[in-house]
Amino acid sequence: MKSLPFFILITFFSKFSFAAYLGEIKGDVFVKNQDALSWNKLDENVKGIKVKNKDEIRTARASSAEIIMDDGSRVKIAPFSYFRMEEESPSSVKLNLIAGKVRNWVKKFSKKFEIKTPTAVCAVRGTDFMVAADIEGNTKVEVYDGSVLTGDSKGAEILVKKGEMIDIGKQGLGEKKNNPNPPQEMASSLGDKKEAARKELYGEISKDAVIKQAQAEMQSAEYQNRKTAIDAYGLRVRMEEYIVRPAENQFKYVVLNTRKDSFNFGKILFTFNSSLPKDLTQATKNMLYYEGSAAPQWYLTEMNSVISNTYDKVTEDAWGGKMVPDNASAPETWTHFFANYGVYFAGPSQSSENGGLGRLLWKYSDSNNNNIADSGEFTFLGNRTVTAVTSLSSYQKKYDFNDGSSMIATKINPSGDDVFDNIVRNEYSDGTWINTRDYLLFDDGKVASFSDFSSSLGGTSKSDIADRLNFERVYESSLFQGRKIDLEFSAKLLKDAGLLKF
Repeated sequence: MKSLPFFILITFFSKFSFAAYLGEIKGDVFVKNQDALSWNKLDENVKGIKVKNKDEIRTARASSAEIIMDDGSRVKIAPFSYFRMEEESPSSVKLNLIAGKVRNWVKKFSKKFEIKTPTAVCAVRGTDFMVAADIEGNTKVEVYDGSVLTGDSKGAEILVKKGEMIDIGKQGLGEKKNNPNPPQEMASSLGDKKEAARKELYGEISKDAVIKQAQAEMQSAEYQNRKTAIDAYGLRVRMEEYIVRPAENQFKYVVLNTRKDSFNFGKILFTFNSSLPKDLTQATKNMLYYEGSAAPQWYLTEMNSVISNTYDKVTEDAWGGKMVPDNASAPETWTHFFANYGVYFAGPSQSSENGGLGRLLWKYSDSNNNNIADSGEFTFLGNRTVTAVTSLSSYQKKYDFNDGSSMIATKINPSGDDVFDNIVRNEYSDGTWINTRDYLLFDDGKVASFSDFSSSLGGTSKSDIADRLNFERVYESSLFQGRKIDLEFSAKLLKDAGLLKF
C-alpha cells in the first residue's frame, strides 16, 4: 500500500490534534474570537469550524450549536446561551457557561472536563449531564449518566449522581434531589420563536447580556441609528438603536443609552396577526389607526416591553390586540385596542414577582368584551380593584379601591403648559409612589415647546425636524432605592420604521 504524501498526512492529522470544532449549527449562531471587536454570524451549512481557546459563542432564539472535542466528547449549546471555550489541551477541557444552557456528553476515561458558571464548577470524567445558568446567578445541574463533582464559589463540593439534580445560587450549594426531568436535548425551545423572544425580552437585563445580544443582532438589523445628544439634564448620551425581526410576525425595537456613569436600555417586542411584509412600514403605518371600510391587513396582537437601568425595570405586557371600528355596520375608521394590559415596576427585591415581570402597578382586562377599558375592569397594586374615580382638579384624580385604600394620580407641567415636559405621579396609601417624566427635546438638550413648531423652525420640513428630535422618559419610584431609569431615544428611527408620523 502506497504511503500518503507527507503534506497530505500533516493536513489530515492536524484536524485531530486537540482541536475542538463546530458540528451541527441551527439558526443564528455567532462567534467572537479573543482579539475580535465584533461578532461573526456563522453559516449553518458550514461544518468543521475550529473553536479556539477564548472563543465566545452566542446562540439567539430558536438556535443551537454543537461543539465536538478531539476525544469524541460533545457539548450542545441551547438557545439564548453565552459560552466561552476557556481552554482545550491534550489533558483537559475548561469551559465557561456565562448564561444559558448546555448538555455535555463526556467520553469515559478521557481528558479532565470542567465547566464553570458564575456560581458553580462541574468536574467530570465520563458522564452525560446538563448545566443551566441564568442572569440572576443561579445554576442548575442535572445528571443523566455517571456522576458530576459540583462545587460552589465558596469551595464546598458535592457528588451529584445519575438521576439526581442540584441548584447552586449565590448563597452556595442547595440540596441534592431526585431528578424528575427527562434528559434535555436542547431543542425544546427551538420551535416557538415567539415565546423565546418574549422570554429574552423580560429575562435579560444585565449590562453584559444586553450588550452581547445587541452586538449580535445589529449584524442583521433592518433599521439602525447611532447618535450622540444632550439629555434634559445637560448630560451627554450615546444612543444606539435598531430594529430586528425575531419571527415572521414580530419585530423588536431596541435602544441603548450610555452616559458617563450609567447605562440604560429599552426593548419593545411587537407581535402581529400574520407574517409581516418585506417593507415593514406597510404594517407599522396602520397599526394604531386606520381609515377604511375594512380592517388593515396587519395589526398588533401582543406588545411586550422592558425599560431598565440593569438594576430596576419597568415592564409592560399586553395581549388580545385588535382593530375596533367606529361603526360596526358601516366602518370608516379603525382604532387599535388591547383587551389585556399590565404595567409592572421592580427593584432587585421585586424582580422575581409575577413570573419575572415585577410588582404589578395596574392592569385591566376587558371582561365584558365591549372594547373599552372600563374603570371596574382595572386592578391596582395589592390586588385592589377600582370602586370609584373622583376628579380633585383638572390635574388630579383620586382612585378608591375595594379594600378602603386609595391612590392619587397627579399630572404636572413643571415648565408650563406649552412646553413638552410632563410629570405623572401616582401615590398609594401604603406609601408606594411612582414618578414618570417625559420630555421632547432637540439634540442640544433644549426642551421643545409648541412655539418651536408653530415657527416652522426656519422653514425646515417636519421630517427634517424629526431627525433632530429625541424623546426622554425618566422613571423614579420608592421601589428603586434612590436610583432612576433614564432613557432617551430618537424620533428619526421611529419615523424611518413608520412608527412615528410627521
